[in-house]
Amino acid sequence: MADSPIRLSGFFSNIDYESILSQLTQVRQAPIRSLDAQRVKMLAQKTALTGLGGNFSGLLFRAKSLLDAASTSGKSTSVDGTGVTAAAGPSATTGSFKVAVSRLATGTTATGTVISAAVNQTAMLGVSNFNIPVNSGTFTMKTATGGSATITVDAATQSLDGVVAAINGSGIGITATIQNDAAGRPNILQLDSTQGAMTLGSGGDTSNFLAATNLIASPGTTTRSSTLGIARINTSNKLANSAFLGGPPNAGAQSFTLNGVTINYDTAADSLADVINRINASTAGVNARYDSASDTIKLTESKTGSLAITMADNGGGNFLAKTGLLAATQTLGSTAQYSVDGGATQYADSNTVTVNGTSLSFTAVTSTPVTVNVTQDTATALTNVKNFVAEYNGLMDAITAATKNNGADTSQAGVLSGDSTLTAIASSLRSIITSQGSNLSSNFTTLSQIGLSFGPVGSAVGSTNKLVLDETVFKKALASDPASVQAVLSQVKLAGTLTAGGTGSIAGLTGTYSGNRAGTYAIADDGLGTLTATFTPIDGGPDVVTTGAITAGGTNDTLIPGMVIQAGATLQAGSHTITVAASTESVISRIKTFLDVQSGAGGVLTKRQATYDTRLKDIDARKQKIQESIDNEMAAMRKKFIAMEQASARASSVSDALTASLAKLNAS
Repeated sequence: MADSPIRLSGFFSNIDYESILSQLTQVRQAPIRSLDAQRVKMLAQKTALTGLGGNFSGLLFRAKSLLDAASTSGKSTSVDGTGVTAAAGPSATTGSFKVAVSRLATGTTATGTVISAAVNQTAMLGVSNFNIPVNSGTFTMKTATGGSATITVDAATQSLDGVVAAINGSGIGITATIQNDAAGRPNILQLDSTQGAMTLGSGGDTSNFLAATNLIASPGTTTRSSTLGIARINTSNKLANSAFLGGPPNAGAQSFTLNGVTINYDTAADSLADVINRINASTAGVNARYDSASDTIKLTESKTGSLAITMADNGGGNFLAKTGLLAATQTLGSTAQYSVDGGATQYADSNTVTVNGTSLSFTAVTSTPVTVNVTQDTATALTNVKNFVAEYNGLMDAITAATKNNGADTSQAGVLSGDSTLTAIASSLRSIITSQGSNLSSNFTTLSQIGLSFGPVGSAVGSTNKLVLDETVFKKALASDPASVQAVLSQVKLAGTLTAGGTGSIAGLTGTYSGNRAGTYAIADDGLGTLTATFTPIDGGPDVVTTGAITAGGTNDTLIPGMVIQAGATLQAGSHTITVAASTESVISRIKTFLDVQSGAGGVLTKRQATYDTRLKDIDARKQKIQESIDNEMAAMRKKFIAMEQASARASSVSDALTASLAKLNAS
């Protein structure tokens, strides 16, 4: 039809049903848009909670720092002089004292005999037992009046004797000979010149022969000798293949003992370096090293004082005998000798001693007494408390910003506006800050007594929202009674209590709890002598399960740290509860406990995060369900519109046929 519109739908009618379906879809999606708005709001709230979680964690970290036994009672040390270092503990006495060290404590030592075989003069250089492998090339030698010569070295075809012959035949007046070392081994290359001073080596040399024979740095003019023996054992070679004097240690898997500790080795699999490393890594308390200068192994007792090193080769092994350690004369260690403030000489098995709570380490004998100064570490104490104040105020500011309510002006409201839980947490924290510690054994019981408060009494309204530190008050308290300052911040004692009404075998509980976490022990008793305790910590951490045995009328001291469980005269199945709580607790400890509950692994904030996750999943599921309903409805309507289009097309076809027939009748 000429006047029919061209559309994506409605080919045979004037109805644009796709547009109608699109508009209906928009109408039907109103609940989805509402859910989207809810989802955006929830995500913002969850993000805000995550951010607050960081603030809570920061305050918890600072609270734990103050709970350290030396957070504000630490001492600083300085030493005027050398030979002594000092570190003071919280209980150290402040002041100065002089220390004189007349002898250091030493450990017992044992030195073996030379272990390397003499240099093999006749073997080819490439396979001889040089400590430094010789490479092929040339080296230069020169005498004052005899001229110079270039000696060629071929490590694959020449022996040491061959190179010696080449030197002797050089015609420049140098004679080379192999001499014995201090151990009587032919192991030293000596050069003698009849033509004046010798010059060995040049920048153009390509062989390292002079370095390998330890001649390059040798002193002298007309006579120069190897500064060390040419042959030295290669500590990386397997023991079975190493050039030991008199042959390698007995073959196979062997062992020896040092101070009663067994050291295993296998000559086919281990090198000398492996054995030395194994000694040093063991619990024998002995340090071993190979001294390349003396070609010996040296052992030093880790503990100072006159303690002998006990040694024995086991079975068929002979490592200690082969290295000369077994028969070595031991030099027994000595004790340290020192005096304090010119007093009597004191002795110690160690180079570390404690004087009035200050640890001293002796590093050298002192020529004159050194002065050790111990002072209160006020700077660190101030920093620790200031950090806590900053984190507390940061958390309060974050909570205020997140929960603020500007009445009708919702655009200025916080993401968590009206969140009563957060405002209650803020109120509780402030209340704890201003409260007293519980059963403290100190002269201070509140934080305000050491300068921590929300402002002085009489402060203007609105000016007391921030926690502040009065440094003058804090420093004065710290100077007068540092132990009490530390106690009001960190003192805490936990006690375990057996809850009445248990139905199992436990009749009583004694002892002092030695664990470091408050919580609850749920004890299951099978009535057959086995107790299973499930500890649920108050900080929200994971449960810890332990088991222990008990007999009728007997006790168990392993199930609860530091405490003894007493059983009744007969065993019976049932359950008991033991609660661990603070009997003495500082203000900061109370804050730490409160924060554990709020922001610990299983705390309130974590649970709220999980709730948001559940609600977000629920919104997504509801959106999907609504959209599926809309899609189904639109699909059904689309089918109806298509059916109507098809009917319209058939009607139009019939109409066209009738019109054509009528036209024919009229024509006839």
